[in-house]
Amino acid sequence: AVVSTQSGHYAGNLVMLLPHGMEGMGPEHSSARMERFLQMCNDDEDCKYEGVSSDQQLWDCNWQIMNVTTPANMFHALRRQMYMKFRKPLVIFTPKSLLRHPLARSSFDEMIPGTSFKPIIPESNDVTKTKKLILCSGKAYYDLFEERAQRGLEEEIAITRIEQLHPFPHSLIEEELRRYPQDTQVSWVQEEHKNAGAWSYVKPRVENHLSLGTELEYIGRGPAASAATGNKKIHKTEYKKLMDHSFAL
Repeated sequence: AVVSTQSGHYAGNLVMLLPHGMEGMGPEHSSARMERFLQMCNDDEDCKYEGVSSDQQLWDCNWQIMNVTTPANMFHALRRQMYMKFRKPLVIFTPKSLLRHPLARSSFDEMIPGTSFKPIIPESNDVTKTKKLILCSGKAYYDLFEERAQRGLEEEIAITRIEQLHPFPHSLIEEELRRYPQDTQVSWVQEEHKNAGAWSYVKPRVENHLSLGTELEYIGRGPAASAATGNKKIHKTEYKKLMDHSFAL
């Protein structure tokens, strides 16, 4: 059992690296049940946490939930865990395929003094002509990045990664959304099913920072009782639908 700081009044320093990622395998190889960890987070989905520093959010949270995409951010997450002046459990979802993915790499310049953990990794391209902003987390980013390049949509579609899901990086999300034209469509893309993954956690928190009445669009697999089909052919069909929907304008 995992004792979070708030429930047990115990300053735990447990770190868990949980295999998680839709890679065409069976349910037990595809999901670490991220949604269950996020359901047990102690933040308020209706609050923007304006004026609350990231350090204060860390102090207040019952644990940290991450889905990092780069070696540098993994290094900084673990380093921060050791150097924090207080203790909080850390749960990191770690897709096995990123261990060997050619794009999942970092320069040593990203791990030298003066660098730090990035709760979000913003789109690096010019966003003045962006029509759609995709928010995502974890391995899905690399699938989206490669597909976007193949379709030649770098100018029209931006992709921003949320690396730290809890405590939610409200101020950074607010800052990121301000970069885009007012009529930009904002979508959340995940490879998990709709009743799994980070969707139900992220939706109200991102919508707090969107214009009044604007909803965050969901793009992903539909609800399902099982975490994955375990059938490679069905997996590929679902993947194609996911990519087509993600890059529809």
